[in-house]
Amino acid sequence: MDPKILLMPVYSRGNEIERLRGALSLACFFNAHLNVLHAQAKPSDLLQHELSVLTAGVRERMISIMDEGALHEQEDLRNHFAQLCEQYGVAIDDQPQSDSPSAAWREIEGARSELVALQGRVSDLVIIPHSETGDATLTFEEAILHTGRPVLLVPRGMWEFKLNNALIGWDGGLEVSRAVRHSLPFLKRAGKVTIATGDDKANIKPEGQELAKYLAHHGVNADVRILETKRQSVGEGLLQMASDLDCDLLVTGGYAHTRLRQRILGGVTQHMLKHAEIPVLMAH
Repeated sequence: MDPKILLMPVYSRGNEIERLRGALSLACFFNAHLNVLHAQAKPSDLLQHELSVLTAGVRERMISIMDEGALHEQEDLRNHFAQLCEQYGVAIDDQPQSDSPSAAWREIEGARSELVALQGRVSDLVIIPHSETGDATLTFEEAILHTGRPVLLVPRGMWEFKLNNALIGWDGGLEVSRAVRHSLPFLKRAGKVTIATGDDKANIKPEGQELAKYLAHHGVNADVRILETKRQSVGEGLLQMASDLDCDLLVTGGYAHTRLRQRILGGVTQHMLKHAEIPVLMAH
């Protein structure tokens, strides 16, 4: 089943126009409904402690300036959203359209990561742009760990979503198995699909050829290639193969677990966050 409800958080920290373009392009690709979530706390709420050292008059003036600036920034971004929807031929509507793409702008005050975790549960796919530093943001972690939905990690400057070649990083694990199941609508539209797998003969998990047979039952023909990891990490090997094959999409598991209060992402996931230049579909 094609994804029909897409969710993407957006905020004004650069590349927001490109992020909107990429998400609207994906909505057009699937004739889906895109919910753009603009969630943020007021600057004055975040800086209450720092502002407490100021006199009452100065504090009120600072609060007014900061909150007014945030509202102007929010309005500008909302206007850009409306202009881009018109440009892409996407209807602005709170309700999905039956046979055409649509989008809605939602402004919610609060912690972005928590709201994405909750709203993601009533979405089919959560779109998360790369962070500026390449590190895992709290929003990404909440999306991958607590929505129960696949996450599409997209480059910050992705203007258009296209899909000619797709690569699956397969190790037979539960996470990538879920990612493959969620990626079927993508794989069915790809011109070519390749499965990258290891050559561990002692691995009792389903091998790449077994995945190829499974995909064939869903109308997806896939080639199997052995991933070379003797001189490079799995993450490096996957991205190198994706580059060699000119892939537009990488499908892999989102490996993560919580230990005390530290969320620790697996090495492959961390590598994708820092270095992937194509969309990566993950599930946990």
